[in-house]
Amino acid sequence: MRRITNIGQVSGAWTAAGLMILVAAAMGAIDLAIAAIYWNVPLDRILRSVARWIVDVRSMAPLEIAVIGIFVQLAMMLLMIFGVFPLGRLLEPGRPVVRIAALGALYGGAFYIFQFHILLPLLMRHPLPDLGMRWELACFADYALLLGPAALALVQALKSKKPRDSGALHMVAMGGLEPPTPAL
Repeated sequence: MRRITNIGQVSGAWTAAGLMILVAAAMGAIDLAIAAIYWNVPLDRILRSVARWIVDVRSMAPLEIAVIGIFVQLAMMLLMIFGVFPLGRLLEPGRPVVRIAALGALYGGAFYIFQFHILLPLLMRHPLPDLGMRWELACFADYALLLGPAALALVQALKSKKPRDSGALHMVAMGGLEPPTPAL
C-alpha cells in the first residue's frame, strides 16, 4: 500500500476527487437536461425516472425522489469516469484532441450500452421500457458525443497534471527550511 507522506499528496488527491465529482455533476446535468428537453417535461419527472432505477418511488416525497435521482445520476457519471481510467492509460499526454474525441466516443457508446442494456436491467431485475428508436439514438449520441469524450478528457487532464513539489512548502510551513528569497 502506498503511504501518503506530505500535505501536497493529500491536497492533490482531494483536488482530483473534487474535480472528478464536479465533472461528473456537470456530465449528469447535461444528460438530464438533454432528456428533459427531448421529452419536453420538467426536470423532476426525469429525476423520478432515474430514481426508479433503484427504488420504488410511489410512497416518497418529491424532494426525496429528486435527491435520490440526483445521487443515482451522479453515481452513474462517476462510474463512467472511473471506467475510462484504463483507456486513459493507453493515451500518452499531449495526444491530439481528435484521438481523445474518437476514443471517448467509442467509450461513451460502449458505456451507454453497458448502462442501459446490461447494468440497469440487472439492478432493476427487468428490462427498461422500450422508449423508441429515436430516443435510443439520441441518448446513444449524448453518451458517444458528449459524455464519453468529456470523461476521457478529464482522465487525460488528471494524468497529464504534473505533481507539485509541495514537500519543500510543507517543510517551510513546519519551520524546517528557509523560504527562498526573491531576486531583486
